[in-house]
Amino acid sequence: MLALRRAVSIFRSSLNRTGTGWLRAAPSAVTLSMLLVVAAFALGACQQRVSPAAPPQQATPPVTPPVTATPTPTPIPAPVPTAQAPIVTGDGRVHVALLLPLSGQHAALGQSMQYAAELALFDSGNDQFALVVRDTETAGGAGMAAQQAIAEGAQLILGPLFANQVGQVAPIARQAGVSVISFSTDRSVAGPDVYVMGILPELQIERVVTYASSQGLQRYAALVPNSTYGRNVVQALNLATGGGAGTVSSVEYYDTGTTDLAPYVQRIAGASDSYDALLIPEAGDRLRLIAPLLPFYNIDPGTVRILGSTLWDDTRLGSEPGIAGAWFAAPPRESWQRFESRYRQLYGESPKRLASLAYDATALAAALARGAGPEAAAAGVFYDRAAITQIDGFAGIDGIFRFQQDGSVQRGLAVMELQYGGIVTKDAAPARFEDAIY
Repeated sequence: MLALRRAVSIFRSSLNRTGTGWLRAAPSAVTLSMLLVVAAFALGACQQRVSPAAPPQQATPPVTPPVTATPTPTPIPAPVPTAQAPIVTGDGRVHVALLLPLSGQHAALGQSMQYAAELALFDSGNDQFALVVRDTETAGGAGMAAQQAIAEGAQLILGPLFANQVGQVAPIARQAGVSVISFSTDRSVAGPDVYVMGILPELQIERVVTYASSQGLQRYAALVPNSTYGRNVVQALNLATGGGAGTVSSVEYYDTGTTDLAPYVQRIAGASDSYDALLIPEAGDRLRLIAPLLPFYNIDPGTVRILGSTLWDDTRLGSEPGIAGAWFAAPPRESWQRFESRYRQLYGESPKRLASLAYDATALAAALARGAGPEAAAAGVFYDRAAITQIDGFAGIDGIFRFQQDGSVQRGLAVMELQYGGIVTKDAAPARFEDAIY
């Protein structure tokens, strides 16, 4: 690990010396491929190598055996050049932009995502691939950052992070014939050639409700914020329980500005005879306000199954008795734990949870550039719709994912159970999309 840390330090120094804002993979970087295996393979570089096997089916993950042979990535079909195909820049390298909040209130998150992207760039070992980083919080915002990157030859945009910024970037990118893979979790900003990579709330709810229904739960309630997010959650819950999977018996909306959640919990508790499962898609301080109120108002986790969201992937929540035994859908934990350990050893701090999106997106961009067929490469076509939406999808730190023609994303999520002192896997994430249930 010390050797790799020094290598990354040298690598980052070489990036800073370019003086143009473009980040290039060093020729000496470890050569890895993403496609259907890269994240599991790359993240084992500082530990015992592990195989990209399917996630375990039992609660306690088994030790994965060492890799004995280098896996062969699934080849990318050569996309068909289009009239708006980007042109390879004069230096012969593939240029990709990374738009992040590197100043302002979200600077720490943006910096963590930038570090993760640098790590993916290093792991790709592709010295014909260049990454430019632009701050979305400077004058002109995300739109100006996109214009600058495209003017410098960007052939794909990774980011921005927030839905309103995607709205600024999308028309600029479309006019230039450049695809966007954003980190947003708002499906409404997706569209042709503008993709959302975040773990959408709809996917989380569909996954956990499908599992809960398979375990005999049929009656659902929800305690949600009175916001666009809360209404989208309720809509997703109604869709997930459609077709005989269950019914939604009660919904309680609470004011997003309040810290007194007792009246809302009391009202939803008054209807507890009408539901078997209660969905609470909250996190952080607000969840910690809600959790102790549940047993106080006689919502017993022994009789009512609490359902959460990906935001519950936090072992510290196990100390809250009110949500003991809660189920939630989230990416498989093993790859994230390896990534987190490696990142911490290299950068001296833990990554922000969304850093995995930047790693996976950068690894994907590098792999597509490397995997394009000769004709596509000669025409400068690396990131057209056919390449990005290929049916087999990709695998990364957050498991398998694939983009749809409408810009939305599908993911293979696991179902987790929150227990005192830890989180266990109740239903493993699929390793292939043909095994996934939608």
